[in-house]
Amino acid sequence: MKKLSIFLVVVLLVSSISMAAFAQDDGAGASNGEEQTVFKLGHIANPDTAYDNLANEFKRLVEEKSNGRYSILIYPSGQLGVDRELMESLQIGNVDFAVVTASDINQFVPDMAVQDLPYLFRDWDHVESFLDSDAADEFFKLTDGVNMKTLGFMPRGFRHVTSNVEPIYTPEDLENLKIRVAESEVYIKTFRALGANPQAMAWGEVFTALQQGTIDAHENTIVTTRDYRINEVQKYLSETGHFFAFGALLMNKNLFDGMSEEDKSIFIEAGSEAAKKLGIEQKNDEASAKLELQELGMEFNEVKDRSEFEKLVTPVYDEFLETHNGKYFDAIQAIE
Repeated sequence: MKKLSIFLVVVLLVSSISMAAFAQDDGAGASNGEEQTVFKLGHIANPDTAYDNLANEFKRLVEEKSNGRYSILIYPSGQLGVDRELMESLQIGNVDFAVVTASDINQFVPDMAVQDLPYLFRDWDHVESFLDSDAADEFFKLTDGVNMKTLGFMPRGFRHVTSNVEPIYTPEDLENLKIRVAESEVYIKTFRALGANPQAMAWGEVFTALQQGTIDAHENTIVTTRDYRINEVQKYLSETGHFFAFGALLMNKNLFDGMSEEDKSIFIEAGSEAAKKLGIEQKNDEASAKLELQELGMEFNEVKDRSEFEKLVTPVYDEFLETHNGKYFDAIQAIE
């Protein structure tokens, strides 16, 4: 029994060392000799992709603005769990920060599902104007009630349909198509309204499901399609532009509330600046990502008449506005 106990201690020690080795940290300590506080940040993405880049820019800014008093240890690739698990850990304080798919916050704050409504945003300018608005500041505060502080939304781009069956030109081309969607009720209802057969699935399962033919299609941004090599298992990318995607940078609310006003400003400013900078990078990367995918053999096409898609999703709006606060929908629509 004693030998077994020693063995378990060794296993736990090795596991802790291994996790620390995979976490990303290059903090050098406080420059003024003060004790450094190290926080944990988790996300699901691979290194050197959008969420990871956002996490690292946030880390850099926090360490710079605090003169090294604060440091952030980043755990990428789902080491601390997938989005829902990360947010649950964030709520109870086991994780200090998380970068998650913004749509997944809807599971905790239903009124934030307005961001998922199809064809809500006209273009990138519309998105950026919303993020700079007072309405967005108020929208972000909705997470305060579930012990998560929203520090910023990173715009990722419009989502499009990829398929192995055929290009999507009209809604009829989506009929009965088995398509993976994010775990969002609005996403599911939208594709049902368009005639497809949506399958809610965690992101980590998507590549294999496409490869094995469990699903025929998926929808995502052009940059994400490139970064995760979706072109290796999908032939067509149809520029449907049906949703706009955001990544969210979140902080444990109790941790935030316990800080001085000066330190609160450090994290608010770092979160806002990092999200804005990385959003611009995502926007600028779209054209090069499209070109790379085309050079790798992926075929792109535009839909024939976007209004035909918009007509079919009208019931999604009707149902949403019957059961959710329409305040933020009105605010987004009012932005010129």
